[in-house]
Amino acid sequence: FIGPDDPVLQKSLLLAVIHFVEGILWFTMVAILVDRSRQFFMQPRQRRLIDAACGTILLALGFRLAWQQQ
Repeated sequence: FIGPDDPVLQKSLLLAVIHFVEGILWFTMVAILVDRSRQFFMQPRQRRLIDAACGTILLALGFRLAWQQQ
């Protein structure tokens, strides 16, 4: 990205600023998405479904571990 005739410091700083801005935008979008999904998953019906799914998975893993041959 930096050519042999380019000013190295200025080009490096420009690339660093671009990377920084992209990171800030990305993490802002992730934070907004997590906040909105948290509101969805905190509803009582969704919590019951998640708890049931996690319980089923843990039971299945426990049975698999108990029946596993050594």
